Amino acid sequence: MGFEPHQPPSKVEAVNEFTDQMKSTLEEAKPALAKVKDEMVRYYNQCLATAPTFAPGDKVYLSSSNIQMTCPLKNYCTVTLGLILLNATSDAIPTT
Repeated sequence: MGFEPHQPPSKVEAVNEFTDQMKSTLEEAKPALAKVKDEMVRYYNQCLATAPTFAPGDKVYLSSSNIQMTCPLKNYCTVTLGLILLNATSDAIPTT
């Protein structure tokens, strides 16, 4: 857990007991934290879906939700801008 220089035991017994207690508490906590981390990774990966892949020539619908429109109100604009034929490779298309 970071840089921990080696220090000789203290001359005060209470300090040595405290450091031993902290070391034992840390050793007890490490497996519990690893278990919780694995559970969180498994839970997150359950809902994770792969992004669709597009190829040149595919037809896709373009949504206007992230595009600045010139309509005075959003209700007057169309929700989708229609079918778009892809001419570029899928690497050139932003996926966000």
